[in-house]
Amino acid sequence: MKYGRYEVVKELGRGTMGVVYQAHDPQIDRMVALKVLRPDRVVSQDFVLRFLREAKAIGRISHPNIVTVYDVGQDHGTIYIAMEFLEGRPLNEAIKGRTLPPDEAVQMCSEVAEALGYAHSKGITHRDIKPSNIILTPDHRTKLTDFGIARIEDPDAAQQTQAGDILGTPVYMAPEQVMGQKADGRTDLYALGVILYEMVVGKRPFGGGNIAAIFRSITHEPPEDPMKAGTFHHRELADLILKSLSKDPNQRFQTGQKMAAALKACLDAGAHPFPESTVSAEKPVRSKKAGIVIAVLCVCLAAGIIGYKTMQNPGEDASATAGAELPAASSLLDVASTPSGAQVFVDSAFKGTTPVNIPLHPGSYEIRLNLPGYYEWEAQLQIGEDQPAPLDVRLVSID
Repeated sequence: MKYGRYEVVKELGRGTMGVVYQAHDPQIDRMVALKVLRPDRVVSQDFVLRFLREAKAIGRISHPNIVTVYDVGQDHGTIYIAMEFLEGRPLNEAIKGRTLPPDEAVQMCSEVAEALGYAHSKGITHRDIKPSNIILTPDHRTKLTDFGIARIEDPDAAQQTQAGDILGTPVYMAPEQVMGQKADGRTDLYALGVILYEMVVGKRPFGGGNIAAIFRSITHEPPEDPMKAGTFHHRELADLILKSLSKDPNQRFQTGQKMAAALKACLDAGAHPFPESTVSAEKPVRSKKAGIVIAVLCVCLAAGIIGYKTMQNPGEDASATAGAELPAASSLLDVASTPSGAQVFVDSAFKGTTPVNIPLHPGSYEIRLNLPGYYEWEAQLQIGEDQPAPLDVRLVSID
C-alpha cells in the first residue's frame, strides 16, 4: 500500500487519531515514519485541523533532540505526515522496573529540557510529555516525539480545544492541566520533573487507585521527598525535582534552558542551582475551581466513567490506570447534552441523538458528540460494571 510516494512497510502503532507506519521513500531511498489520519476522522474538519497542527508544530522547528518532519500530503481520502524514522526504544521501556544512575538520568532530561526550551521559544507547548514520547537512539541521544496535542501560539490558527477539555496523560499532567486551565511551557517542564522523579526513585510522585485519586493527589498533595521515597541519595538533585513539581507554575523553572542548566550543575560538588527557600513544602492548591473539578471527576469515577485525550503508544505502561480483567456483564451509558439533539458516536458508530441510553459492555470506548454550530466534543471513557454511567456534556458554541 502507498500514501503518496511512500510505500508502507509495516504498522508501528495506532491511537485515537491515527495510525503510524514504517514506510519507504523511494525518491531518496530512506525509511520514514508515516502518520496517517484515521479515515473516520477526515469527516470532521475539527480533527483534520488538529492532525495538521502536529505537522505545522514540528515542521517549523529544527532541533537535534526533536523528531524531524519531512512532508505532509493527502491520499486515499485521508492525510499523512512523513517524519524521521527513529531507531531505538522509548524511555518507558528503558526505565520499566528499574531506576537509572543520577548522571544518566540528568543527561537524558537535560537534553529534553533543552529541546522543550527551544520549542517553547518558537511558541509551541507539547502538553503530553511522557516517557513513551521520548525515544532513546542507539547513539545515546534523546528524541522528543508526538506533538499531536501541542498548543501553538499562532493568532491565525483556530482554537481547537474547547474550554475545560482535559488533554494529556493523567500521571504526567500538571495541576493546571487537571483543572482545565491554560498550559504553557512550565506545564511541559513539570511533566519532565515527574519523569525525572520516576527515573531516579523508581516510582511516580503521584498515584492512586483510579484517575480521580491520581488527580486529587496531583492538585492537593505534596510529592514525597525523593530522598525518602527510595534508595536515591542526592540532595541537590532531589531539591531540583521538588522545584520542578511545584503546584504553582511561578515556582517552577520558567524555561527549559534554565532547567537544563540546573540539571547539569546540580551534580557538581557543592553546586546550588537555586535558593534552598524555593523548594520548601508547599500548601495544597485550594482554589474553588480545583475543588469543582475534583468533585466532578470523583462523581464521574463513581459512575464508572472518566475521559481524557491521549495518543496511546505501543508498550505504554498503563499500570496506574489498568484494572483487573473486565467481566462480560452489560452496563448502560446515559448520554445527555446541552443543547440536546447532538449526534452520539461510540467507537465511530452512530448511536443516536441526545438524550440517549446506550447499552455497552464494561470497557474503554471513544465517545464523540457532534452538533452543527458547536465544537465537537470527544473523550476516551471507561465504562464500569453493573451500573448506569451518566454523561452530561455542555457543548460550546462556535460563535
